[in-house]
Amino acid sequence: MTPQLSVVIPAFNEQESLEATVKAVVAALPDPARSELVIVNDGSTDGTLAVATTIAESSTTASVVVVDRPTNGGMGQALASGFARATGDVITWIPGDGEYDLDEVLHGLENLDTSDIVLVRRNSRGQVGRNIVSSIMYGLIRVLFGFNATGYCGIFIIGRERWQQLTIRSGDVFFTLEVALRARHAGWKISYVTAEWRPRRAGRSKVFRPTVMLRNVIELFRFRIALWTGR
Repeated sequence: MTPQLSVVIPAFNEQESLEATVKAVVAALPDPARSELVIVNDGSTDGTLAVATTIAESSTTASVVVVDRPTNGGMGQALASGFARATGDVITWIPGDGEYDLDEVLHGLENLDTSDIVLVRRNSRGQVGRNIVSSIMYGLIRVLFGFNATGYCGIFIIGRERWQQLTIRSGDVFFTLEVALRARHAGWKISYVTAEWRPRRAGRSKVFRPTVMLRNVIELFRFRIALWTGR
C-alpha cells in the first residue's frame, strides 16, 4: 500500500534530539498507518545512526526507514537522498532538531487541492540576528527574481507527481530555496502556511553560520545566471 504521506527527517549529529523529534512527528501524523518517515543520517559522527535504527526497528505505528549517508554532504544532499527514497503520494520534511512542529506544517495539506506546492513561512520571535540576515536574503531574492520569499523557512509540501517534475541541482543549503524558485519560474500556483520557529531541543544550528550564508548567496547568483541561460 502506497503511503499517503512521507515525512523526510534529515539529521546530522542529532542523537540528543532525534527521538523526541520523531515522537512529535508521529503524534502529528493524520494517519500514522498510512504514513512513512524517512530518517536521513547525514554522515553523523555521534550516535545518530544508532538512534535512528532503533526508532525504525521499534516503530509500531508509522513505517520508518533509515537512509545512511556515510559522509556529511549537507542539508541539500540529505534532503535529496530522503526525497529519492520517499514513496508517499505527498512529501514534506521536518528538521531533526525539533525547531518546527509538523502539526503546524501539515495545516497546509488542504492547500494542495488548489495549489501545486505549499511553502512554510517561519514565525520567529527574539531571533534578531537571524531575522536581519534573512531580510537581506529576501531582498536579494526580490531583486533577482521578483519573488517575495519573506519568511520562507525552507520547508515545503508537494505531491509526488509535481516533485518528479522538478530538477533540483543544488546539493547545498540552497536546495530548498531552489525548489521554491523553480516552482515560481514554472508558473506553479504557490500557497503558504505559517509555522512557529522553536529553539532546538539540543545542540547548535549547523545552517545559520556565516560560511553557509555566503555559499547561499553565491548559489543565488549562480541560479539567476542558470535561468538566464536556460538551464
